[in-house]
Amino acid sequence: MKNKKVILITGGTSGIGFGTIEYLLEQGNYEIISVSRGDKNISLAKGKLGEKANQVIFLQGDVSKEEDCKKIYNEIERKYEKLDGLVNSAAIIKLGGIEEQTLEEWNNALNINLTAIFLLSKTLLPLLKKGTNTSIVNISSMSSNRAGGSIAYCASKAGVDMLTKYMGQELGKYNIRVNSVNPAAVYTNTYVASGDYTQEGYDKWSEEKAPLYPLGRIGDAKKDVAPTIEFLLSDKSLWTTGAVYLVDGGKSI
Repeated sequence: MKNKKVILITGGTSGIGFGTIEYLLEQGNYEIISVSRGDKNISLAKGKLGEKANQVIFLQGDVSKEEDCKKIYNEIERKYEKLDGLVNSAAIIKLGGIEEQTLEEWNNALNINLTAIFLLSKTLLPLLKKGTNTSIVNISSMSSNRAGGSIAYCASKAGVDMLTKYMGQELGKYNIRVNSVNPAAVYTNTYVASGDYTQEGYDKWSEEKAPLYPLGRIGDAKKDVAPTIEFLLSDKSLWTTGAVYLVDGGKSI
């Protein structure tokens, strides 16, 4: 364990967070902590991982709440006394523009997608300072620079990009790197969980989107996005901070 990087991943039971955990487990040189809000999601994730679930520490908590962030801090301090990497992957989306989006939907998106990154990073900073070649990776989106779909989601992800740059500038003195990964559409359960699509409808939407990408398909969390996240967590990117990495199948061209 001494030679392994200790990495915390929020939203670690689904989507990009879960795909990243799957990928990091295959690399074999990480101690992984997964944080998510619901017991049901944790159980489902453990079932998907099978025996490999024993290699992951699953914590339940809402990272947009200060009390839960402090509990997460205490668990990590007790077991590891440090943190080498943080992947802020937890996010929600609800489709709608300024006419359709409710204030509650707006606030939820800003709280989970943006404020939670600020809050958890701030809370865990003492542990991150003790890490080795510490790296924070924020999962943003191509939507941070391309309007469409959800006004709250786009605004929150634009905020993530600037938060990344600000933190990269501020935390460099502690040798903490901060970068963001900005995917285009990735096949996840996000739209189904929001109620915007049924599973059948989402699958059809994904098929219709594929031809719009130069590489001919939407993204896969484990295969397409996780390797870039792992690169930024690793010692291969020691002189990279405040950067925004587009991983979008060419959609932004």
